[in-house]
Amino acid sequence: MGASKMLTSKSSAGILASFLCLHLAAAAADLSTTPVRLPVVNLGLTNFQDGLAAPGWMFEELPETYIAGQMKDPNGKTVPGANHTSVYSTTTHIAFISKKRVFGGWLLGEAVLPLADVEVQFAGGAPTIDRGFGDLTVGAGVQWKPRKVRTSGVFAHRFVADFSVPTGTYSDLRPVNIGNHFIYANPNYTFTYQPNGKAEFSSRIHYLWNATNHDPFVGLGFANMQAGQAVHANFTASYEVLKDVRLGLNGYWLQQFTDDKIDGVAISPSRERTIGLGPGVQFSGRGIWFRVNSYIETDVRNRPSGIAVTLRVTKVLGSGEDSSSSKRIP
Repeated sequence: MGASKMLTSKSSAGILASFLCLHLAAAAADLSTTPVRLPVVNLGLTNFQDGLAAPGWMFEELPETYIAGQMKDPNGKTVPGANHTSVYSTTTHIAFISKKRVFGGWLLGEAVLPLADVEVQFAGGAPTIDRGFGDLTVGAGVQWKPRKVRTSGVFAHRFVADFSVPTGTYSDLRPVNIGNHFIYANPNYTFTYQPNGKAEFSSRIHYLWNATNHDPFVGLGFANMQAGQAVHANFTASYEVLKDVRLGLNGYWLQQFTDDKIDGVAISPSRERTIGLGPGVQFSGRGIWFRVNSYIETDVRNRPSGIAVTLRVTKVLGSGEDSSSSKRIP
């Protein structure tokens, strides 16, 4: 994350690509198939050079637009009728990496808070709208110092345990909510490999566990419901085409691997899946990064299928320790 010195290196462009588990309100709950939905997690919000970071502060704002004109059933077929989801959101992310050493790396912490405007139209029904803050996510973990690989390569990695707490906008009188009204854990492991100063490959792998919602929408007539467990990942490949300008491809994948539960009884088939793929661009300089990334979803099951476009604006305030430049990594 880092120092102002480290930001001058070509290899450090975008190194603060956020160690967050953002939960924007994209793909908000839709009751046209199963009434239980996974919480909104980081699908494609972190991308180029995600694993590179060093001590300092980071401040990010992430406006996003998500539009889904279809709902997919358990077999991937489109659910008939007007199933439409639109989300306009922005998420504030604050992170800090200290110089305190733990497990051979630097101790880190972060906080994430989304604000969203969500509109969902179910098949045969009127649109439902919700606006407000989502749930607060807080996390702590370890960022390991980037290491040289062979002559000019760099490998960096990080582990973060993120937890979301139900502080957001929620009412059991509404079928659509921005807040989840339950706690979930979303630990993740991130790495970046740069074989040289131009190319890079990054990925972030998450595990998702959800607690039980004891106050679901009253119109369902359930006492409680619990979303299943899932894994999801972001993956990117980019190349610096000009000084401080990077182009590449980015994607995400999500697979739920246990069934949802209603009143303690497993519901099948209820497992969600999606894949998103698209291009991205990054500009950087003077401790600021601008990124635009887009995704078209495919192979979707039990959730909306649409298009997402994310803008990320990142500002870093470093501690003065340069650890990102491949010329100075031990």
